[in-house]
Amino acid sequence: MTTEKVGPYLKYALFCRDAEEGPGDELALKGVIDLVDLPEPVDTSGEDQRELAEVDVNLVFCISGATPGPHHLLVAIKAPGAPLDLPPPQRIDWEEGIIFQRWIKVFRIPVQRSGLHVAAILFDGAPLGEASFLVLFIGTGTDTGA
Repeated sequence: MTTEKVGPYLKYALFCRDAEEGPGDELALKGVIDLVDLPEPVDTSGEDQRELAEVDVNLVFCISGATPGPHHLLVAIKAPGAPLDLPPPQRIDWEEGIIFQRWIKVFRIPVQRSGLHVAAILFDGAPLGEASFLVLFIGTGTDTGA
């Protein structure tokens, strides 16, 4: 028994260092990102909203199953410690006979805290799915144990 998805759905979504479309609609992904290690910040007590680093990423995702016509696509970045700032939805036209569409979007994501950094993907206001990576701060090896 097979089940067919009804309506638009997210086929895949992931973060990588670089992505490009080549001949024959070949998609090349370089440096898939699921974990980002950053040096442990110096004491930032009292500086909750301070940006500690920026991570440059490509978000690659593919949507299938949409009906022909105009639609709206929204990608929102959720990061620990950062306010959710929704961009305006992007209007897209889904042509007749299109099976799927894929996107490569470039982001510079500010890091304020360690934790899960997420791109939520919405199509016509409905959430389709997410891509994420974890940010961890690693020690510099200067801990004396005192």
